[in-house]
Amino acid sequence: MTSAELQETFGLSQTAWERIGSDPGLIGPIDPKYTDGVTKWDGQAFARWLARAHPGLAAWVPLLLRPARTAEHHYLGGRYATYEQAGVGHGHFAGLWRTEAGVVAVTYPADSAYAPRSLLDFHEEAATVVVVQHDYALYGPALEAVDRARPDAEYEPNWSDIAAHIGTRVPWWPSEVRRPEHLTAWRPGDAPAPVDVVTWPSWEPLYALAEREPEGSPVRGALFTIGHEMRDRAARSMRREVENILEGRGAFRPSVTARAKAERAAMVLPAVLGTDDPGRDETVPSDTVALGLAELCGRTDDLAVECLEQVSMWNDENLPFGGAFNVTRTRVSREGAEWINRLRRVPPTAIHRLLAASGDHVVGTFVDPVTGTPVVAFKGRFRFGGDREISYMGRAPRRLPAGSVIKEVVLDDPIWVRTGKGVLYPAPSMAAPGLSWGYRGSGPGTLAQCVGRLLDDGAAHAVTYGTQTPEEPELEAFFQLKHETGTRISRRELERVRAARGVSTRP
Repeated sequence: MTSAELQETFGLSQTAWERIGSDPGLIGPIDPKYTDGVTKWDGQAFARWLARAHPGLAAWVPLLLRPARTAEHHYLGGRYATYEQAGVGHGHFAGLWRTEAGVVAVTYPADSAYAPRSLLDFHEEAATVVVVQHDYALYGPALEAVDRARPDAEYEPNWSDIAAHIGTRVPWWPSEVRRPEHLTAWRPGDAPAPVDVVTWPSWEPLYALAEREPEGSPVRGALFTIGHEMRDRAARSMRREVENILEGRGAFRPSVTARAKAERAAMVLPAVLGTDDPGRDETVPSDTVALGLAELCGRTDDLAVECLEQVSMWNDENLPFGGAFNVTRTRVSREGAEWINRLRRVPPTAIHRLLAASGDHVVGTFVDPVTGTPVVAFKGRFRFGGDREISYMGRAPRRLPAGSVIKEVVLDDPIWVRTGKGVLYPAPSMAAPGLSWGYRGSGPGTLAQCVGRLLDDGAAHAVTYGTQTPEEPELEAFFQLKHETGTRISRRELERVRAARGVSTRP
């Protein structure tokens, strides 16, 4: 901050500033090489100095940056608050502490980050609200605070600032152990308690359904396996956090200074990871996971839907279907109409309900009898299509049947392939990377790899990130051309393009 900004921020008159400027103990400005030659001070460092050296001028210094008297702690307990924003549920825990400067609420988000000002109405008794954010500052988890007296002036206290005011070490719960029942029961001085790891997506519904299944069933094995993966990754992440911050290892090791040690000493870890994990001993191979998820897709109960939702957010690698696509009746191609006309109406299953959750106006659930993939029909889903337009959301296969031989590729939305037996399929694809043409980018490259694999083996798996497959430079250059939608490319033409190494593929 410049001198003018400091005067405005801290309500200092010109006379007061002149008096401060003559103080031999005034902290030095920031090195001018970092400020383009302008004389500036670190605003928070100046605030701490002002509150200590000139308490009579420190009325506007944020409360937690002022010196604190040594006192016993007065913990008022904690509360877990939930609220809804833009139709999405959120939650946070707040531990309340009585200090000589008023009640301080130290809050911990359950999910997304938020500004401390947004919680002033939640905690009306609090003079100061602190948010322990998910990102990190130099000496640990980042802190943001605001005083009720100046709600527009957010600042960043240190952990040691808070500890000095509340009279004890500040609890730090990594996000992986922020369980409401533990948070609200905790009291200063409690020994660290074992807590079941918290994950996003959630492992709980997966274990709840797995435990209902008979031992040895594919569904049980699949859900325990994926749930254990969720738990294990979150647990490893938390261990790294604790080692980095409280034990001074890893990313924070270069900061082992007196200041860093003081900040770590101001923190306490109230929870440790629980070690009881029933899924650990019931994990199964990936092919069994795929069988279990395929069975789960065909169920109809609410818990199956919730499990599929969590699995799809975690990793859709083992789901039996590929990437989603839409076909609309009013703009349908010949191939799209062929696909629509063969769909068979079926009662909604768990996978239909998961797909239908992405929009309103569902008018039917179907299955593609050729690929076995689910399809959901919507009315008026797209604004540009009108209220009466019918669109079909389908899923591509991950691979074609064994023994398939592709006859042609059709550049459409989606891209289609037809086999030598005359059967039409959406081209095998995953949610990402997608298949496309007409520009220089990943879409034409992925399409070239997909087509190259299908020319070699009609039952080849769709291309995924990390797929080990040869480059197809001639096919990629060909698919980078701006072909018209609906262009049909025969196998003979594709093989000719592929073989034309060093020869232009432009028509």
